[in-house]
Amino acid sequence: MSELLQQYEALASATLDKAQSLPFKVYQEPSVYELEAQRIFSEDWVFVCTEQELPETGDYFALTLAGESLAIVRGQDGQLRALSNNCRHRGTPLLDEGFGKVEKNIVCPYHAWTYDDQGKLKGIPFPGSIPLEKEEHCLPEFHLDTWMGLVFLNLSDHPLPLAERLQGLESYTSVFEPEQFTHASESQSEHWQSNWKLAMENGMESYHLFKVHKETLEQITPSKESFYVAGCTEWAVTGGKIKTGTSKFMKWLAGDYPEAYDHYLLLSLPPSMIAIMDYESFSWINILPVNAEESMIRSGYLTKKNYGKEDKTSKSFTEAFFAEDKWICERVQKGMQSRKGKGGKLVEMERVVVDFHRYLASRMFEAHSHDFFESEKAEIFKVG
Repeated sequence: MSELLQQYEALASATLDKAQSLPFKVYQEPSVYELEAQRIFSEDWVFVCTEQELPETGDYFALTLAGESLAIVRGQDGQLRALSNNCRHRGTPLLDEGFGKVEKNIVCPYHAWTYDDQGKLKGIPFPGSIPLEKEEHCLPEFHLDTWMGLVFLNLSDHPLPLAERLQGLESYTSVFEPEQFTHASESQSEHWQSNWKLAMENGMESYHLFKVHKETLEQITPSKESFYVAGCTEWAVTGGKIKTGTSKFMKWLAGDYPEAYDHYLLLSLPPSMIAIMDYESFSWINILPVNAEESMIRSGYLTKKNYGKEDKTSKSFTEAFFAEDKWICERVQKGMQSRKGKGGKLVEMERVVVDFHRYLASRMFEAHSHDFFESEKAEIFKVG
């Protein structure tokens, strides 16, 4: 193992009292990224989109994950499937990346080999006298599962069930009745000049809100009101108080309601998802690496009611704090180029970042640690 990987393993495995920032080089070294693509994004459950974004027969979302060209397709039978997006003939990508519609068949743009929406080869033009077994030329299918309307893929051959991967999370989310989040917004997509780990770390901690988001998020969810709820190597949950203009009198008129409704939950589900849940909505961020120093960032939200088009005030607020996050992530990424610089201690408000680092250690170096921790404030979100 190289010296860099040894440093990566040691720092990622550290407990909160000894935790420090990871070596700068792991945020920009191509060989480290390639190893992460192999050991993390090719082996774990990765959040990629929502069911609501693919509501109708023939709807698809095509993407590249760990070098694998994939297409999630809603079939004639109503089922979602994750298919290889490479033609079985000579490997041409079949569907354009992003969202689209398969009218009836998937047709290769090179030689028109044709597949149905389940990946079965239907026919090829001008086969001549060369025999071809159609059953041996179907598109490979990958593991797909859903949770709370979110679609996850797993490229490994025999993955742990998604339900086991997420076990325990619903103890904190059920108070918000997430099964009622059925209406989806139109998702937004951006490219950031930032390593995927750096973007994940930024999204999961509230330590930076008072500085980076002073005029946006800090006004609604201040840093000093944030707290750790529960977590382990597999996932982590933080929370915080929501500042509203609702008077005590108006709350009294509304009647009794759980204390949790005055709070939000921030869910961190590595390697690719950050989400914020409150009583009204479930907002998500999807972070997927493009290369060692670039990430694709997609965002959207689910609500319990169909509010129609997003109002202009909410849209500009969201765009403002996303611009702030992009700015700080790209600024930090520049700092990762330093040869002499190195990170320091992580503070208690970054416990969730320590959970993420220990996740990295578990996947990259098979470090076995399931140190579950739950704070006293977790009781705010527990039902019954």
